[in-house]
Amino acid sequence: MEFSSAGVSMETGNALLHLGRKEFQEFPFLPSGIAAGKELEAGIFPFPFPWIPADPEAMSTAGISGILGSLLQLEENFSSCLARIDALILKPLLQAEPQDPKEKENFQLLVLLNDRFQTLWNFTEENSRILRGKSQVENSGCIQDFYILWKGELFLSLYIQYFVTFANFVVVQGFEQAAKSKSEAWKLHKAVLKEFLRDFTSESSLGLALHLALHKPFQEHIQNYLRLLQQLQEQLQEGSERDVVAAVAQEFGKLESFIGQVLDEAGVTKELWKSLGYKFTDVLCVPERRLLEDSRNIPIASGTARSERLLLFDDVLVLIQGNSFQSFDLKLVWVDENCGEKSAPGLYSLRITTPEEMFVLSTKDPQMKAVWRWKLAQAVRQALNGKRDFPLWGRSGEDSQAPSRRFFTYVFRMEGRLRGATYEGEWLWGKPHGKGTLKWRDGRNHVGDFQEGLEHGFGICLVPRRSEDRYDCYKCHWYQGKMRGYGICEYGNDLVYKGYFKDNVRQGFGILENFSAEHPFKYTGQWENDRKNGYGVWEDKERGERYIGMWLDDHRHGEGIVVTQSGLCYQRTFHADKMVGSGILLLEDDSVYEGNFTEDLTFVGKGKLSLANGFVLEGTFSARGGRGLGTRGVLSTAPEPPRPPASVQLGLKEFPVEKRWTGIFEQFLEFLHSGCKEEMEESFTGFHIQTSKELRKSQEYLFCQRGAEEVSWKIEEILEELVQHQEPKALQSYLEKALESSLHPLGKLLRALTVAFQATYSGIGANRHLLAMAQEEVKFYSKKIWEFYQGLLRLALERKGRAPSEDADPSLGKGSSLVLPLILPGFYPELSMLYMLQHQREDELYCQGIVELSLFPDIQLLEFLDVQKHLWPLKDLTLTSNQRRSLIKDKCFLSATECLQKLITTVDPREKLEILRKTYEELERTVSRLLDADYRLPMDDLLPLLMFVVSRAKIQHLGAEIHLIRDLMDPTNQGGMLDFLLTALESCYEHIQRIQLHPKENSHSS
Repeated sequence: MEFSSAGVSMETGNALLHLGRKEFQEFPFLPSGIAAGKELEAGIFPFPFPWIPADPEAMSTAGISGILGSLLQLEENFSSCLARIDALILKPLLQAEPQDPKEKENFQLLVLLNDRFQTLWNFTEENSRILRGKSQVENSGCIQDFYILWKGELFLSLYIQYFVTFANFVVVQGFEQAAKSKSEAWKLHKAVLKEFLRDFTSESSLGLALHLALHKPFQEHIQNYLRLLQQLQEQLQEGSERDVVAAVAQEFGKLESFIGQVLDEAGVTKELWKSLGYKFTDVLCVPERRLLEDSRNIPIASGTARSERLLLFDDVLVLIQGNSFQSFDLKLVWVDENCGEKSAPGLYSLRITTPEEMFVLSTKDPQMKAVWRWKLAQAVRQALNGKRDFPLWGRSGEDSQAPSRRFFTYVFRMEGRLRGATYEGEWLWGKPHGKGTLKWRDGRNHVGDFQEGLEHGFGICLVPRRSEDRYDCYKCHWYQGKMRGYGICEYGNDLVYKGYFKDNVRQGFGILENFSAEHPFKYTGQWENDRKNGYGVWEDKERGERYIGMWLDDHRHGEGIVVTQSGLCYQRTFHADKMVGSGILLLEDDSVYEGNFTEDLTFVGKGKLSLANGFVLEGTFSARGGRGLGTRGVLSTAPEPPRPPASVQLGLKEFPVEKRWTGIFEQFLEFLHSGCKEEMEESFTGFHIQTSKELRKSQEYLFCQRGAEEVSWKIEEILEELVQHQEPKALQSYLEKALESSLHPLGKLLRALTVAFQATYSGIGANRHLLAMAQEEVKFYSKKIWEFYQGLLRLALERKGRAPSEDADPSLGKGSSLVLPLILPGFYPELSMLYMLQHQREDELYCQGIVELSLFPDIQLLEFLDVQKHLWPLKDLTLTSNQRRSLIKDKCFLSATECLQKLITTVDPREKLEILRKTYEELERTVSRLLDADYRLPMDDLLPLLMFVVSRAKIQHLGAEIHLIRDLMDPTNQGGMLDFLLTALESCYEHIQRIQLHPKENSHSS
C-alpha cells in the first residue's frame, strides 16, 4: 500500500500484514485509498492527564540523534500508558458482556474498539523496538531512522480506524452504559480507577472519565509527534529531506484536525439522539451516522409548517414534521439554489430534488443559505464518493460539486405507475435518465434507455402472462414512456410481431406470425389501434391459402383475393370475414367463373362459366346433393377465339398501387418531415449497431440480413454524401451503395418493400393472375424511392443554405428509370416466377419447336430457315477425314450463340438489351468476315440468322424473359435500335412456336 501526500510516497513494509490487512477495508473515506470507517464526535475536555509525559523541553535539540532519542522515550512512555489503560479499563469492561440485545450491539462496538486499541499498542511496541535498535548503533541519526516518516500511511490508517470506532461508541452512549456495568472485576478495580481517574465521583462522571481516558492520551501523543517533526524539520537544510518531513508533518496536522472534527461530530450526534424521542432514534440512530447540521442551529424551513425541523446527516437528509419524518438518501438528493418563481419574496431559497419529491428550503439570511448550500453540496458529494474528506471539512472538498448524473438503486414508494418498482441505473436531477433497469413487483421488467423519468429510446420489456409461466417480450423503441417506432414483440403464446408501434399499440406496417403447430399463420400489412386495418396479406399455412386484400378490425372486410396451393384463385367482396355478392373464380384448367359461389367454391345462383375451349355457359347454378353441379341456362359454342386465361389479371382496380403499403411509406415520410432527427432515424430503421452491449444479444434489424456491415451510416454523413454525389455517374454509384445497405434509410425502405412483396407473391402467392399487380408495384416502388431520395437531397441542401438545382436534377421518370434496375434484384425471384407462370403455355410450345430444330445439322437448318447461301459460314466448318459437311452441328455463328446465352445471367433489363445488341453485332461481324467487307444486315437477312442463333442458344423460358424486358425496359429505348432488336427476338420466338405445327415437314434425313 502506498500513501501519497504532497508528492511523497512511503512504503509500509510487512508491518501492515502483521497487524491484519483486512481491518483496513472497512473505512472508505481515508486518503489515497486508506480504509477507515465513519467518524463519531465527542466533546474535547480540557483537564490534564498526569500519566502522559508531554514535556517538550525534555526533547533534545542537540541534533537529529537527540530527536531520535526523544522519539524513543515518547513511544516507551506511551506504551506504558496503553498498558495501564488495557489492564484497568478495557479488560474489566470486556468481562461484563450484557444479555440485553440492544446492549449486545454496543458491546460488539466495544470489542471492535479494543481490537483497534490492541493494534495501535502492538504498532507502538514494534516501533519502540526499532528505535531501541537504532539508538544502540553508533553515529545513528538520519531521517531514514524515523519510522513516522517511512510508516506514515500505516500510522495514519491505524489512528483513523481507532478514532472512528471510538466515535461510533460515543454516539450510542457506550461509555455511559459501560459505567453501569455489573462486572465484578470492574467493581474490584474501582478503587484503583479512582486514583487513575481523578475526576471519578459517580457513575455518570465515570462514563465521562472513561471517554477521556480512551481518547485524550492519543490526541496528546499526536501533538507530541507534531512538535517532534517540527524540531526535525528545523534541523534540516533546504532540500528534499526537509520537504519530505514537511509533507509528513502536514499529514499529521490533517490527522489532528480530523480527530478533533470526528470527536465534535460524535458529541453533537450523541446529544441529538438523547434529545429526540425513541420513535425517531429507533429508526434513525445508526452508530456510523453523523449529524452535520440542524435547522435549530442555523434556521431554514420547508413550506409553512412551524413544527418542521431539518437534520442533515452524512448519509441522509431528514425532514421532521410533528410526529412523523421523511428521510432522503443523499446519493439521490440534488441541490439547486436557482429556484426561479418558486422563491418567495424576501426569502433566500434552495430547491431540493429527490426521486419522488421536490421541496424548497427558505431562510431570511443569505449567509445561512450559503452555509446550508455548501454543507448540503459537500455532504452529497462525499456520500456519492463513498468516503468522507480528510480532514472532514478541509479545503479539499470546497470547490468540487456533486455530479448531476449518478448511478443508484431506488425503490419507489409513493402512489403512481412506479409504486413498488425498483430502478437501478443512471439518474439526472431526481429522475431516471440514461441506461437503467426498472422492475415491478408483479414481474414486469424494463431494461433500456430513460429520459426524464420515462422510458425513451431503445428498451426491452418483459411482461408476465396471466395464469401462465411465460412472458411477453417487447424489444422496441419508446417515446416518453410509450412504445413508438419499430419494435419486435415475442409473445408468450408463440406469436411474434415485427413492425411499428404508436402509443403502446401496433400502428402502421407490421408482420404478425404464429409459430405454433396448431394454427400457423402470418399476417403482413397495415395495423391501426392494435388491429389489422387496411391493406394486408394473410397466409394460412395450415390450409395452404393466402388472402390479399382489405381488413377492418381484425376481419377480412372489403375487396380481397384468395389464392390456394392447388392453383385456384378467386376475387370476392368480404364483410366481417364472410363472402358477399358475386366474384370471379379462376380454375386450374383455365376456366373462368363469374358469379356467386360458396366458401367451399361451389357455384350457386346466377353465374357465367367461360371454359378454356371458348365455350360459355351462362345461367343459374346449384349443387345437387353430391350428384354434381346442376345448371339451367344457355351454352354458347360460337367459334369465337377464346380469351387467353392468363390475360385475366386481378386486383388492379380494387387495390390502387399507391394505397397498398402506405404504412411503410408513412414511416419514411415521418422521418423525413422530422428533419431526419437521430432518434427518429433509429425508430424508423430499427436498432443501431451501436446499441448498448448488454442489449446487443437482442438486437435485430428491420427486414435486413443479420450479417455485420462494414459501412456505418449516420444521418449527418448521409446528407453530406448526398450533396457530393449529384453528378449522374456519382449518383448511380451512391444509390447502389445506399440501396445495398440495410442501415441506410433508402436501403431500409427497399428491404421493407421487399418483405411485403415476398409476402404477397412468393410461395402460394406465385399465381400468374397476379403478375400485373406485381409488375405495377415494382415500377411504383422505383418512383417512391426516387421521390424519397429527392426529399433527402432537398433537406441536405437546405441545411447548407442551398436550393435544389432544377437543371441538375433529372426528371422523375428518368430518376425512377435509374432506380428500377438497382432495386430489381430484390424482387426478381418472385417476379420472374410470375412471368414464367404467365407465359408457361407459350414457352412449352417454344421448347417443342427448339427440340424439333435441334435435330437439324447446321447446313440443313440454315437451308430450312431460308438463310441466303452466301451468308453461310462454310469456311468455319473444319472437317476431319471421316466427316461430311452436312452433318456438322453447333459450329455456325458460335460467337453470337454464346453471346445470346448470357441473357439469363443478369436481371437488369438494360443489360439484357445490351446482350441482345452484342448478339446482333456478332452476327454482322461474322457475315462481314465471310464476305470480306462491311455488311449491314437488312431485316430479311437478320430474322433467319437470328432464328438460327435462338434455336442453337436454347434459352429456357425465353417468353418470360422477353416480356419482362418489354414491361420493365427504360421508356427512352422505345422506338430505337434496342426496341427493334427486341421486336426481332419476339418474332423469332413466335415463329419457333409455330414450327411444331408441321412436324412432318421438319423431318429430314441426314
